[in-house]
Amino acid sequence: MAVDISIIICTCNRAASLRQTLNSLAKVKVPADCQAEVIVVNNASTDGTAMVAQSAVLENMQTIYLFEPRKGKSCALNSALAIARGETLVFTDDDVMPSQDWIREILVCFDKTHCDALVGKVELAPHLERSWMGKLEKYYLAVTDFESGQPLHWVGANAAFQRRCLKRVRQFDPELGSGALGNAEDTLFGYQLVEAGFKMEYAACAVVVHQPDKSRLARQAWLHAARLRAQSEAYVLHHWEHVEVKGAALKWLWLLTKLRLRSLLQPIPPLSSEGCPRWEWSHVYDLTFYRQYCIERRRPRNYARRGLEKLDVSRLPAAIAITHAASADHRRHSSV
Repeated sequence: MAVDISIIICTCNRAASLRQTLNSLAKVKVPADCQAEVIVVNNASTDGTAMVAQSAVLENMQTIYLFEPRKGKSCALNSALAIARGETLVFTDDDVMPSQDWIREILVCFDKTHCDALVGKVELAPHLERSWMGKLEKYYLAVTDFESGQPLHWVGANAAFQRRCLKRVRQFDPELGSGALGNAEDTLFGYQLVEAGFKMEYAACAVVVHQPDKSRLARQAWLHAARLRAQSEAYVLHHWEHVEVKGAALKWLWLLTKLRLRSLLQPIPPLSSEGCPRWEWSHVYDLTFYRQYCIERRRPRNYARRGLEKLDVSRLPAAIAITHAASADHRRHSSV
């Protein structure tokens, strides 16, 4: 049977939220002239994820379960792409609740705008809204606000592209994403789609609600998110954009001194408290960015400048290839 739409969900140790997402998908209306499938990729989970995914029954679409033992969201995404049959490939997360007309609105946007890729609207679940949240905090909870002039970028919690895009941009970078180097696997993929000349649009009516665990609001989680984002952006800056950051080590040392001094002078809330002071978040981000950049710049670049696929390291001269592999191993095992 031909499949028009493939919905891809990658998950790791979130059995409870995955169940809610699948229950929500069961209520999504699939147009009568469309055949849809949902591919759930279990990325080496150790909880009840397999049971939840394998027992899911969605009357409106076929459910396919896939186990990916290699850790990293990009590995899971690439495995899903290898078996997906739809001409339209749709992406969401395991803690997201799509609206009932989600698929229809995605298809309407493709039809009206003739775009190659799109990103939909992501709202935060009302019970997680806080008065202290600004655009920055909501951005890190994957909330999209492109109506306000925020630059359009691909957000994997609610995004889609047409199969033809895979002829130019073939896969997600396995070094990025949860389980690897932080995140930004979707960000880089979106950059590459635009670099390849594909047209991207915002589908404001294709809405999902992000419902992350409440622990994501704790100060400890915000600092962790800052570190992950900084690591990923340092990787993209060096390997893909080929940007040289001068004096990175000195900047790191200055910021470390500044952070320690301010920590002594200004009380810091407990790690379990909600929210995080902007100054602390910014300092931790910048510190991690410069540190990671110093690690990445010792490696040969993984891409030609703004390249669409990774260079084949095996074709590098032997001495360079060994340095590349050793640096990658050091980066994976470095504490942040």
